[in-house]
Amino acid sequence: MMRFWVKATFLLCLYGFFKEMKPSEPFLTPYLKAPPMNLTEEQLDNQIYPVWTYSYLVVLFMVFLVTDLLRYKPVIISEGLAYLMTRILLIWARGVLAMQFMQFAYGVATGTEVAYYSYIYAVVDRSHYQVVTSYTRAAVLFGRMLSGVVGQLLISLKVADYLALNYISLVSVSIACLISLFLPKATGNVLLMNTESDSSSEETKTTCLSSWGKTMRTMFRDFVLCYSNKALLRWSLWWAFATCGEFQVENYVQNLWDVIYPSHNHKIYNGGVTAVSHLTGSLVAVGLAYVKINWSLFGELCLGIVSVADAFFLFLSAQTTSIWMAYLMYVLFRTAYTFLITVASLQIARHVEMTRFALVFGINMFASLLLQTILTSIVVDKRGLNLPVLTQFVIYGSYFFIIGAVFLARAVFHMTRVGWRQCWEQRYNQEDQQPLTVITNTEYRDGEENQLI
Repeated sequence: MMRFWVKATFLLCLYGFFKEMKPSEPFLTPYLKAPPMNLTEEQLDNQIYPVWTYSYLVVLFMVFLVTDLLRYKPVIISEGLAYLMTRILLIWARGVLAMQFMQFAYGVATGTEVAYYSYIYAVVDRSHYQVVTSYTRAAVLFGRMLSGVVGQLLISLKVADYLALNYISLVSVSIACLISLFLPKATGNVLLMNTESDSSSEETKTTCLSSWGKTMRTMFRDFVLCYSNKALLRWSLWWAFATCGEFQVENYVQNLWDVIYPSHNHKIYNGGVTAVSHLTGSLVAVGLAYVKINWSLFGELCLGIVSVADAFFLFLSAQTTSIWMAYLMYVLFRTAYTFLITVASLQIARHVEMTRFALVFGINMFASLLLQTILTSIVVDKRGLNLPVLTQFVIYGSYFFIIGAVFLARAVFHMTRVGWRQCWEQRYNQEDQQPLTVITNTEYRDGEENQLI
């Protein structure tokens, strides 16, 4: 008989693959601007796409509070149903209001995704964490890559149109919904336990409320404890600010491409570019496992330099009239971002004990979405500056330049204080010689921070 953790991992990988296998995704903007949708660039930019940002923020906050309480599986089922509703609205609904509801459904789907990445740790033993994490993320990545390849081939060979791609996506997310029903119940991380089998519903309700309150108090205590670590705070700040910028680029890059190279007049290659960007990003992420660099010394310098490079890629994307140059800049931007976010995630994980991973990354994600909401309301929303997409990408480039300049200045100051010669001598990772202190339940002391810089 198949072992429990193997079955759970297999089903979760299948679910992750099918929910991401949406060949229509790289062609969303061309589909919405073409008949029978006939939406304008202004409607997409300023009225429809911003709805995803706002709904994602609200849903993530709610899911963050109740995922443990609901034991993961109901939230994963909700994610699958929201993806299904998104496809249904895209195929059969028409008009700005309907597409705003579509973006809201998509916000619910992406907001509940945190349950997918948390569920597996509640159903498998800790000794299998690394294996199941690799498998589930590989399944998601493979689904995204294959969707780009399939979509591009079907469009380029004129086998299918944009509407047909949405039907394929509908079938794929329907399969994901069905798979989610067969996921085993999570019992390894249960917050609520009812020891009396014949207890009344009122007693159960009281227990739930009491446990929820205790969980909130514990989360606040852990929040204060974790972010008192200055090194963790710095890495988390970059993670939140950069992820905010990446979300904005992902959300509006198809609009940029359509302005540079209108899809109704030309053959486009959005799917192929999406597939290449995921491939190069995954290769960079895997390659980092074999790179020996003392990130404690050179991490901020790397964050600064590559963030400035990201700013250059976005500036050039906003200025070029060549779609191939815009495609290249997107691939370079995605690859650079994947490189940095992998380093940042590893450094954050090194500074936190395992039981607080979800808390720290959840808070970082919420902070990035809050920043994105502010940026969207100012730059994109019709009640704000209501800027055209080319100007938006100049703003996003400036945003990454500021991030890079701050971290670059901080790195130069720190390395000058330590001594450049000493930094060069210590350029390789010193983990084996100097074990890293992680935040535990013991009170964090300022003196320990020197080990983390």
